[in-house]
Amino acid sequence: MNKLITISSALLTAAAVKAQTPNIVFILADDLGYGDISAFNPESKIHTPNIDKLAEHGIAFTDAHASSALSTPSRYSLLTGRYPWRTKLKRGGLDGDSPAMIDPERRTIAQMFSANGYNTACIGKWHLGWDWGYTNNGRSMKDIDFSLPIKNGPTDRGFDYYFGIPASLDISPYVYVENNKATSIPDHVIEPQKKNLALLMHGGMAGADFKPEECFPNIIRHNLNYINEQKGSKKPFFLYLPITAPHTPILPSKEFQGKTSIGPYGDFVVMIDDMVRQIVKTLKKNKQLDNTIIVFASDNGCAGYIGVKDMEKKGHFPSYIYRGYKSDIYEGGHRIPLIVSWKGKYGKETNNSLVSLTDFYATFAQMLNHNLETEEAVDSYSMWPILSKKGASARKDLVHEAGEGYLSLRTSQLKLVFYGGSGGFSYPVKPSDVEKFPPMQLFDIVKDPSEKENIIGDKRYENEVNEMKRTMKRYVENGRSTPGKKVLNDTENVWNQVKSFMQEGEGRQCIAYSYNFYLGTDYTD
Repeated sequence: MNKLITISSALLTAAAVKAQTPNIVFILADDLGYGDISAFNPESKIHTPNIDKLAEHGIAFTDAHASSALSTPSRYSLLTGRYPWRTKLKRGGLDGDSPAMIDPERRTIAQMFSANGYNTACIGKWHLGWDWGYTNNGRSMKDIDFSLPIKNGPTDRGFDYYFGIPASLDISPYVYVENNKATSIPDHVIEPQKKNLALLMHGGMAGADFKPEECFPNIIRHNLNYINEQKGSKKPFFLYLPITAPHTPILPSKEFQGKTSIGPYGDFVVMIDDMVRQIVKTLKKNKQLDNTIIVFASDNGCAGYIGVKDMEKKGHFPSYIYRGYKSDIYEGGHRIPLIVSWKGKYGKETNNSLVSLTDFYATFAQMLNHNLETEEAVDSYSMWPILSKKGASARKDLVHEAGEGYLSLRTSQLKLVFYGGSGGFSYPVKPSDVEKFPPMQLFDIVKDPSEKENIIGDKRYENEVNEMKRTMKRYVENGRSTPGKKVLNDTENVWNQVKSFMQEGEGRQCIAYSYNFYLGTDYTD
């Protein structure tokens, strides 16, 4: 009898874990800085009361990071639980006509949710490539046949529904895609706008129903409609909401213009905050709020080229106390505001654990009692022990990537950058400037969070630096940074960036040096 009771208890326990199936609304802002949210920056000149309210019923993570300081690789790691530098994309991001980045054989977080009984949707900016239909065997943008369905897009990667745009709002083609079809055929051209970087548009063909200033409002409307449609469903839903704001072009709607003292960028962030208000209001009206986890995050740091210096003169610092901006290896490039809110489950809580967007795959897998396969979410550490208040994350370190592909390894205290420059837009960028500095950088993030002093030559940290080098080498060679069977990187252990940059003249020695340890020619055990 006791044995039967024990077995029954075990089954009930497993069922209780499996029963953790709340709705998930995952809001991913585009180029939003850590210091842009007043819950994270008390001195922010942008007041974000609705996002702050999420923190009042949630956990605000103060040491959270995107895996990359750029959009495409950051989104890749969120959806796959895998570092983006393991793919063929070693630097930069994708264009609007780039082929699909996510391999068809690689499982995504949406497929994981779908396999566990969820309805799934992605509404917003994809920026992970898909395969357009072409005419006359063409492969350039002018050869795209917009009447043909796309392939290897969101609906082929686990999402039941998709509405959004191919890449960023400043990148052509400027068309909406619903599920796997463009909603209209391009019939006009949007002219390039590069003089005012806040209104940056690279220019190109645009759909008949596409106006840049209407894009973010359309995304808001579609996501509210989707939430309403789920009201009567017996299945929970996962809504991935990668919005287009506050990325350029910065286009706040008329009702939000002039809301802040720092200009259109601040007004655009206020518009994001109001979107959060509308989402919460809709969930509450539908009696869905108490059973919905809302995640609010950014894909990387604020873009330094959108007038940041003028904002800082007015007392607003989008990167808060952190050095650098979007694309940089420094903290301002990849440290992000992250809130996980669940009304009724949390009070106002703050957590300083080292976490990453990459971790949400394993987090939700554990929530659903989903066993990860060998090649699934190979760089993802579950935060569910934190969210369920039963423990801590097992993550001990984290790899960051700059826009140009340079990597760093971060522990709880130290950050080792395998390059002498920013790897992005901030000084030092030019090879002639980078060569003036040591080939690597070391920062004590606890004592020096603003990364003002490079302590790479300090003998006191020699053992730690050598261990971090060995760790990074192991993570590359094992194809994973989590415990488990060794797997392959998409390019095995060959980093083609070395070969391509070896022909770029002045910077070839520095760039090759930073990647040599991946190839095993330096930093051996």
